[in-house]
Amino acid sequence: MKTAKQSHDHSRRKQRDSFQGNAFRNLLFFLLLYIVGSPFLTPYRSMAVFAHLSLSVVLFVAIYAVGKHQKHRPVTIALLLPLLILYWLGIYDLISFSRQGAYFLFAIYFGLLVYSYTLQISRARKVTVNVLYAAFSLYLIIGLFWGSLYTLLNELRPGAYSGTLLDTLQGSPVHIFNYFSFVTLTTLGYGDITPQTPGASSLCQMEAIVGQFFTAVIVAWLMGMFISTNQAAGNRKEMK
Repeated sequence: MKTAKQSHDHSRRKQRDSFQGNAFRNLLFFLLLYIVGSPFLTPYRSMAVFAHLSLSVVLFVAIYAVGKHQKHRPVTIALLLPLLILYWLGIYDLISFSRQGAYFLFAIYFGLLVYSYTLQISRARKVTVNVLYAAFSLYLIIGLFWGSLYTLLNELRPGAYSGTLLDTLQGSPVHIFNYFSFVTLTTLGYGDITPQTPGASSLCQMEAIVGQFFTAVIVAWLMGMFISTNQAAGNRKEMK
């Protein structure tokens, strides 16, 4: 049986491994590159491939940010290859079910990332630059997770969402629904895409709730941990 000291040391090692290196910094860079850049590329058929490539890079880089001691890391790695294969087959419509399969795996993959990153951030004991990178990356991954759910639902139930952007859509709808997801997550609600079924509306309201919860709780928690760390450091100085 593990002693209390061994358990504590194991917990600290897991926390240290979670934020070692530049994994979350790199992930955040590629996430922003994909989210901001892809809408400018997808309208052009010859350039759309670069948007799909940037998403593929995000999926690959995200694995390196998953803690080495996370039990579900092998599952995440195992999902990546079939996900990429189905995604690229779906882009060129080579297999009839490849799109639905890819969107389904997207939802599972991003869901695992959300779970993993949430656990890693919850183990942090002080606010560092890497913890901030991780929190920002988690927020963006949540947006992509819901974007994959919207895309999957619209694929299974055509017409679940409607709007001007969908009416003029050419090619994969992934990037459009990612945009809609972030608009919903931040509760902006431009109205250019709207849900048309009860299920679609339910997903939207749940994402809006999660977005508000994240902003209120995570930001407050990070600020509280930052203040607590500074107070502890000040008390140690006074004792010396």
